[in-house]
Amino acid sequence: MPDNIFDRRNFIKKTAAYAIGIGLAGNKPLSLSDQTYILPKIKDYRRMGRTNAMVSDIGSGIPYSESVLKAAIASGVNFIETAESYDNGRNESLIGNVIRNVERESLFIATKINTSLGIGTSQDEIYSRAEASRKRLGTPYIDLYMMHQAQSVMKVSDRNFHKACDRLKKEGRIRFRGLSCHGTFWWQEQGGSLEDILMAAIEDGRSDVLFFPYNFLDPEMGERVINACQLHDIGTMIMKSNPVSVFENYENVIKQGGDLSILEQKDYETKRRQLEKAGDFFRNYRITNMNDLKKGAYLFILSNKNVSTICCRFKNFSDIEMYVGLSGTSLDTQTALMLSDFRGSLGFLNCRPGCNKCEQNCPGHLPVNTILRYYYYSQALNENETSAVLYGSLGDHNAELCRNCRGHCEKACPYNVAIRLLLTDAHRRLIKFT
Repeated sequence: MPDNIFDRRNFIKKTAAYAIGIGLAGNKPLSLSDQTYILPKIKDYRRMGRTNAMVSDIGSGIPYSESVLKAAIASGVNFIETAESYDNGRNESLIGNVIRNVERESLFIATKINTSLGIGTSQDEIYSRAEASRKRLGTPYIDLYMMHQAQSVMKVSDRNFHKACDRLKKEGRIRFRGLSCHGTFWWQEQGGSLEDILMAAIEDGRSDVLFFPYNFLDPEMGERVINACQLHDIGTMIMKSNPVSVFENYENVIKQGGDLSILEQKDYETKRRQLEKAGDFFRNYRITNMNDLKKGAYLFILSNKNVSTICCRFKNFSDIEMYVGLSGTSLDTQTALMLSDFRGSLGFLNCRPGCNKCEQNCPGHLPVNTILRYYYYSQALNENETSAVLYGSLGDHNAELCRNCRGHCEKACPYNVAIRLLLTDAHRRLIKFT
């Protein structure tokens, strides 16, 4: 398949054609209840680096249902992201069912393989797993095949992954390769910070697209990576774009108090005072609906024209209405000021991706960033069972010991994040679902 197939006019025209005819192309039409939604349309398609693909600025992260994914594509979303590990491959099969009769060239599909923990270390196994993904997706080729959760600088140059990708690309089974990164697992692979890993991938030169966290709370690191990607013509996919959801659950934690130890009680009083002070933020901006803040978080990213796409998780039709409705828009002055004030008033609620300063000072050597990521999956995305399984896989490296710790992590945190309280609540929440 020729690389230039994804020219802007051709790609967008085919996406639009599918959006008009989604119910006529042999797929099951949306139900009557589904069709009561008059959904917005994608207004902006951006170049995905040297792939030359023109992808929707709002992309689909992990699809949750066939009907919602169909509606997202009908709205003009042409970028779909998944992984072999999502629902044990069934998420790839879900996508395959939806796109079976879609003109393949109208979509850009990315899937990922996790080789970070010694799984799939041989070229042949990586090749076989890529083929299994391709078959589940029901497609003659995968647009973007990615290393999932690269957790060290050394992993970036994984010889077996790249050799397998060379073979897959030569045979036309994949078109491009890339890498996703949340940061290190710390106690397993002390291989550099999130920024170190991403910059190493850029320097390595073989990744066509990078997938990483970026949001308004701590944008400097993300912007350095995005600018470096722009310089090297590498596409960018953004995750963890909305840190606002954490507040809603944290407020409940503070209110309930719970069965607290002496150290927790002291910590609780400190955080309660912080939360009361943060209440001034909501009163000043007369915020009664968190959607205003959530939309602002996405507008912040869309305003950076060097970002190729934001991977949004469409769980229902309301999500499509919200996320796709933001396509083609950017941050206004008032919303930018609100986000800045949020950062000052409520920045203590969020761990900054890739910082890792607290982990270096934890006497228990806990993977703080990883635990809080699973916590985010649970309380912000409502993926409780999956999060609990991931948390259980940490074994003894969990946050149970944080209950009676004096908070070495918080003393080391340059952002005054309530790390210990968040970790203890993560443990309480996730242990319930194991």
